Amino acid sequence: PPPPAVVAEPQSPIVASKPKPKTGRAVRRLIFAATFLLVGTVAGSVLRVVVHPPDPAVPGTEKDRITTEILHKEAEKLPVFQTLSADPAWESWDAYNTLTPEHRAQHIAAGAMGGSRGVGGYQRIFYKASTGELTSVIYFGHSITGWPGVVHGGAIATILDESCGRAAFKQWGGMSGMTANLKLAYIRPTRSDNFYLVRVRPVPDDELPEEDRGKRHYKSFVDASVEEARTGNVAVVAKALFVGGSGKDGKASHGKWKGSGLDENARF
Repeated sequence: PPPPAVVAEPQSPIVASKPKPKTGRAVRRLIFAATFLLVGTVAGSVLRVVVHPPDPAVPGTEKDRITTEILHKEAEKLPVFQTLSADPAWESWDAYNTLTPEHRAQHIAAGAMGGSRGVGGYQRIFYKASTGELTSVIYFGHSITGWPGVVHGGAIATILDESCGRAAFKQWGGMSGMTANLKLAYIRPTRSDNFYLVRVRPVPDDELPEEDRGKRHYKSFVDASVEEARTGNVAVVAKALFVGGSGKDGKASHGKWKGSGLDENARF
């Protein structure tokens, strides 16, 4: 018999493949270019503000007054401010509200460092009479920096010295004294244009060495710290010793130390 016929299967036509469009690559390039442009613009703006910040408000001007009002409203939103204000165990007042205009002009914090550009934009003192503790809610302006955006260590030391003295004078019933020793440890940068807490605590006798006990009438040992108001991160810690009060012999030294400019019934 004849061999079976072989039927050829139809072949599909060969179609030349078209190259894929390069749209994806073009889009990626466009995204990269836009990203780098945005980063460059932002970085340039930040650098300009850091290197050449806007002129600060001069104390006593309308700009300074408006800035101070804004800072007061912002401070009242802080959880720590709300907690302290709601606790009747703490009394409070604005810093330097007892200083006369003449005294204020000679006072480094209220004068040279005053206004919203320094420490005068906001500083509220909270005092707990039962323990002698004080907590200050303070705003550090951008004119007291030693490096762009970082508060000068000397400005911080001034505020800590003043805050520790405030606690010591309270301990002595409003009688004043002077700084005998102040030790500071800077743990992390204190940023300008931010709210901080200055916490101060007189060290009780039972925490002092034996040789320093029983001398609170003329010696006041104080512990202090500077903390970020919103995070609680500690930026600076300090230990201070103030001498004065009623004096070593128990005689009032109020008149003797009045020249320190920091008495005002310890409500400065």
